[in-house]
Amino acid sequence: MARPRLARSGWGQYNRTVSPADVVAILLLAGLAAFAQAVTGFGFSLLIVPPLALVIGPKETVVVANILSTATNVAMLSRVHGHVDWRLGGWLFGGALVGMPVGLAVLIWINAAVLQVLIAITVLASGLLLLRGLRFHAAGRAWDAVTGVISGVLNTSTSMSGPPVVLYLQGREVSPDRFRATLTAYFLASSVVAVGLLAMAGKFTRDVGLEAAVGVPAVGVGIAAGLLVYRRVDAALFRRLVFALLFASAGIAGLAALVR
Repeated sequence: MARPRLARSGWGQYNRTVSPADVVAILLLAGLAAFAQAVTGFGFSLLIVPPLALVIGPKETVVVANILSTATNVAMLSRVHGHVDWRLGGWLFGGALVGMPVGLAVLIWINAAVLQVLIAITVLASGLLLLRGLRFHAAGRAWDAVTGVISGVLNTSTSMSGPPVVLYLQGREVSPDRFRATLTAYFLASSVVAVGLLAMAGKFTRDVGLEAAVGVPAVGVGIAAGLLVYRRVDAALFRRLVFALLFASAGIAGLAALVR
């Protein structure tokens, strides 16, 4: 039975009730995305955003994904903080501070269906670039900051800030431990700011709070499981599986938006 639609909110969507089916979907998606992040060092938002947008809508998803990303990276940073390149992370974060207000403006003004298509395209393009191992052979503080700006725009508009930073750090040939740790610190700092900006813009609702609260325990389970298998899993095989899931979820999200 279809849910009753209530009064239309300023968020551009109808207020609704979080159903048991929503709870199950959020638990599964948050746990899977956190597991992938713990094993590979990235991929939380890329993996959770497209399918979650089908469940709760693309705009609410940006808020919920940023909250859950914050929880994920808090848990991760406690394990990897000793390998963080704080100077590099600081320049990336400085750039992100410039880009995030721009992304927030995009989120506020863009149509929800258009945003869902944008999310799908971003995931597909990012997945292809990462899968092909593309590397940007550029370095220096200016490039650090520019990469952060692009990532910041994507963060508050789609909640997917990772691909520009991942591609950039791959091009700089950062060691695996430093790669994971610096990404984690950067994602945590940028997610905290993004959540603050979204809150100040009035993008928190009762349902957003409930949906995020549901996902936090699943994030904890996913992180714990991922850290257990991090040194044991075949990294190449797991990355291929993650990319397969990315492409499938992005394709479904894009198709659903186009046939609305």
